[in-house]
Amino acid sequence: MAIIKLRSPRYEVLLAPANAVSAKLELTIGGTLRYTIVKECTAGSNVEFEISELCRDYLDIAVASDESHPANTIAISRAIKFYPQANAGGTQIGSTDTATHTGIDGYGIFTDGVNPTIHSSQVFLVSPNYVGTDSYKVYAPVGSEGSFPYLDTNEAVQYNAFDASETSVTLRSQTITIERLDCNKYTPTLVLFLNKWGAIQELWFQTKVVNSLTTKEEKYQRNLVTFATNNTATLDTKQHNIKTLNKQGKGKITLSSGYYPEFVNEWFEELMLSEYVWVRKPSYSGSLKTVPVKIVTSSFTKKTSLNDKLIEYTIQFEEAFDYINNVR
Repeated sequence: MAIIKLRSPRYEVLLAPANAVSAKLELTIGGTLRYTIVKECTAGSNVEFEISELCRDYLDIAVASDESHPANTIAISRAIKFYPQANAGGTQIGSTDTATHTGIDGYGIFTDGVNPTIHSSQVFLVSPNYVGTDSYKVYAPVGSEGSFPYLDTNEAVQYNAFDASETSVTLRSQTITIERLDCNKYTPTLVLFLNKWGAIQELWFQTKVVNSLTTKEEKYQRNLVTFATNNTATLDTKQHNIKTLNKQGKGKITLSSGYYPEFVNEWFEELMLSEYVWVRKPSYSGSLKTVPVKIVTSSFTKKTSLNDKLIEYTIQFEEAFDYINNVR
């Protein structure tokens, strides 16, 4: 079994046996047979099926309002059979080749090569600190709780919640350090995003926050002149001659990260590439709401301690919904 990253292609490859003319793939996703695909093959040559796009269509991503996020994975099983005639005709040749996978909405980059997976020996589902003595770190403000994703011994995605005073957690004999951020002047803002491992990661923006609202509208010009029976014309000058129609707003939030070490560049890169991002922001009542956003900032220049001394990023987000509720 493999944990496969569905944002990158996944090839299922088998060598066609002697006398094989066609191959049939039966792809079961989430416990239901979803696809049966038949293709021609040549005996003694490889036959390939690419399944990641098909599987990803059935993967629904969700986030919790606290630290108890769902695994956001899907069970996948495939069976490949070979036949001596076209269109899977005749008697099946040999036995059925089967495999089971767990699909997750992660990705591999080009230099990772083909068929990127998450190895069962990996514990923490965040990109590590490659420099220094601590292999893994997460950051949280002083006095704040949080969570991080990990794989348990059954290769299931879980989230470990830590309290406001913890400075490290050990799971499966590996330790992750919880580095505390001293945020005195500003109230930090929590951004959650689906990282390259397909898990929800927390990233705190420690300093300046700017909220804005942009609007759009349609308009038309209407006739306001009315005619009375005594052949007189009147105009109500209190009415709008140019009428606004379907006015709508879109909220935006600009966040500054505060200072981070250089290895966290990879986290910001994964944030920029993420298709699922949320911001936890206060509502008018004061309670925190987890709202879906999309990233407006489209370019990212990696900063280094050598070139820039201090590493800080400013990123603009746009709410992934209209300000006035129009969902029907």
